[in-house]
This record gives sequence, C-alpha cells and structure tokens, in this order.
Amino acid sequence: MGRLLVLFVALSLGVGGCRRSSEETGAGGRTRIVFKFQPLWGDPKPFRELLAQYERANPDVELVTEALPNASDLAHQFFLTSLQGGATDFDVLVADVVWVPEFARAGWVADLSEDFPPERLREEFLPGPVDAVVMNGRTYAVPWYVDVGILYYRTDLVPRAPRTYDELRRFTRDAMAKAPGIQGYVWQGRQYEGLTCNVYEAIWGHGGQSLGPGGRVLLETEPAREALTYLHGLIAEGLSPRTVTGFGEEEARRVFQEGRAVFMRNWPYAWREAQAEGSPIRGKVGIAPLPTKDGQPGWGTLGGWQLAVNAHVSPARRKAAARLIAHLTSPEANRVLALHYARNPPRLALYDDPELRAAEPFIASLKEALMRARPRPVTPYYLLIADVLQSEFSAAVAGLRTPEEALTRAQKQVDHLTGEQPDEEPE
Repeated sequence: MGRLLVLFVALSLGVGGCRRSSEETGAGGRTRIVFKFQPLWGDPKPFRELLAQYERANPDVELVTEALPNASDLAHQFFLTSLQGGATDFDVLVADVVWVPEFARAGWVADLSEDFPPERLREEFLPGPVDAVVMNGRTYAVPWYVDVGILYYRTDLVPRAPRTYDELRRFTRDAMAKAPGIQGYVWQGRQYEGLTCNVYEAIWGHGGQSLGPGGRVLLETEPAREALTYLHGLIAEGLSPRTVTGFGEEEARRVFQEGRAVFMRNWPYAWREAQAEGSPIRGKVGIAPLPTKDGQPGWGTLGGWQLAVNAHVSPARRKAAARLIAHLTSPEANRVLALHYARNPPRLALYDDPELRAAEPFIASLKEALMRARPRPVTPYYLLIADVLQSEFSAAVAGLRTPEEALTRAQKQVDHLTGEQPDEEPE
C-alpha cells in the first residue's frame, strides 16, 4: 500500500505493564478492564500515551488492550460469536458504524445514555455518527473517528469538480479525449460492502432515501433504479473501465494515483497517498463532494468506528469502561488521532481547532462532507441484509440483471429477512 505500517498495538500493548489475567480483578485489587480494537496505522507512542493518561487518572483500574485482526468481517464475526455466547472477557469494543444497531437490538452492548445523553451527543458531535449510535432515544456507543465517501479529481485535466452527473460524464469524456489512454472514473464496483456504499451515494444523489416510514428498507424506488442505471451506464459508455467491477478501495486508488484515471470515488485516506513524495499526481488532485443529479453537494456514505461497552460485564467494569470511552472520545483524544493517525474527528469543535487546521488542513476541509454524511440503512438487520444488497447491486452494475429486476429481487428478500413480508419468498 505504499504506507509504512507500524502495528503499534500488539496483542498486549503493555500500557502501564498491563497483562491479561483470568481474574476478575487486576493487580492490587484494581478493577481490570479489557479494550478490544483493531490496530491503527502510525507511530504507537501518541496512542500509548493516551491510554497511559487514562490509567494515571484512574488508579483503581488496570487496563488491558487486545488487538483484533485488521479485517472488519473477521472482527465482526469475533464479536458476534463472543457476545452471543455471553462472553465477559472484554469490556470495551470497537464497532463498525453498521454493527451498533445489531448489537443493541440483541442486548449485547450496554445502554450508555446516562453517561452520554443523546442530547449532548447531538450538540457536540457530527450528526451522521450520532444517528448511527442512538436508537429509540438511547445511546449505545460513542463515535470515535469517522469517514466519508468523497470525489477526487485531476485538477490538470478538468476545469473544476463536477456538480452534476451530467457534468461528470462530460468532463470525463473531454479529459479522456485530451489524454488518450487515460481511464475515466474509477470507484468501488466489486461485490462487497464498498459497492453498497457507492450505490447508496448514487441513490441519495438521485433524491432517494434509505428507509421509509416505519423503518422499512427502501429499494424498489425510482431513485434507486436511476442510481443503478447511472452506475451501469458509466461502464457501458466506457466512462468507467469494465475492470471497475473488480475494484475495491485500493484497486481504485492505485489506478488513480498512477495517473491513469481522471476521477475517483474513495475515502479520505487516499489523500495522503496521492500527495506523498514521488506520487505521479502530487499537486494535481482536488477533492469535492460527490456530484448529484440536480447539482447540490452529494451525500457521502458514513464510515468509521464507535466505542461500545459489553453489556455482559459487571456494573463496576461498566463504569470503568464508560470512563475509558469518555477519555478516548474527548476533544484531546480526537485531536491526537487526527494529528498522528489522520483519523477524522467526530466532534464538531475540532474542525475549528487552530492547531488541527494548521497541521492538517485536509482533515479540516472535510467538515462539509462529514456534516452531510449519511449512514447506510440504520437497522438491526443490516448485517443480515448486506449480502442481498451486495449481490443484487453487483448484478445490476455488471449488467447481469436490469436495475428493475435486481431491485425487485432485493426488496423481496430484504422484506422477508426484516419481517416486512415474512410469508413471501424471493423469486
């Protein structure tokens, strides 16, 4: 990936001499809590210091850190298996934005409303991340860092960022004519969760919504049909390479960063790679909100991670776990993650922080996009329906099914899985 990976959290990070024990209490009778999370990238020292600060401020707690595989599906499977079995060997967990409703509905993560009232979260945090962790007026996790889909473009090949889908097509054609051999618009078209993010951005860009009244997942709609027609059309018209149906984030980034594409949809992490020393496109890249049908700034898919508490642990451990979450989601911790690990803060105030704006102007520039970020359908059944969405969206984008066929099939299967029409069977 061209990035220096420093796996800064090993299975035991060693903060304050932490060691895993089979005892409920830690050394010296302290309350022992275990923090499970996926490794970050970068210098381990700043994050170690954050954890050490927590231990110094909470001398009654022994903190143990344990790393998970750096793959979302594996981490989800681990938590699914552990929490379903009532595991009590960890206290604080890192959850993908789409996991929280599933875990909350099952009663696997604790209600944190007393420590983190929803009203306070809505005052202090970006709206999308709060929508992803507050259900039925209760808080089940706290945003830790956030992500959003954005458009990258070549400033030397197009006059400005396109605001509409028509402009995107026109600018792409013009640039491809100007630079023969270059590819047009690259994005994530492989059958996986990244494709679902791209499709939802196109649905929102055509005026659609994720959920209808009563929380039904909406798929068989005109905006969704237009979205799939648009994405397939990009490929059919040669404005996106046919290989885009095999692209994830990194495949798209490599093509764009090698100077072989005009536009790219990706997450903010690709910015540093594009601007790295030796990058062929360094100084030739701009970012913008995704285009839409009518030209208003697009809605990028919300990504990112949240901190939650295992509902199976004792009240004493819950209290210590909530204090750890408060510390790791504080403004200072947000600043550390932004400055040292390029993680976008979920706290609004950080985007006006002079130190952050001076040191990481790119992160500060993402405020508008993050304010408009939308989560994929917030439903406790999301992980259950994800395979259906990926399969049917992929078939439509690749031209194996018409958008109408794919959406009808998807709607029936999703309704069946979510209990909207439990007696109907998919075709």
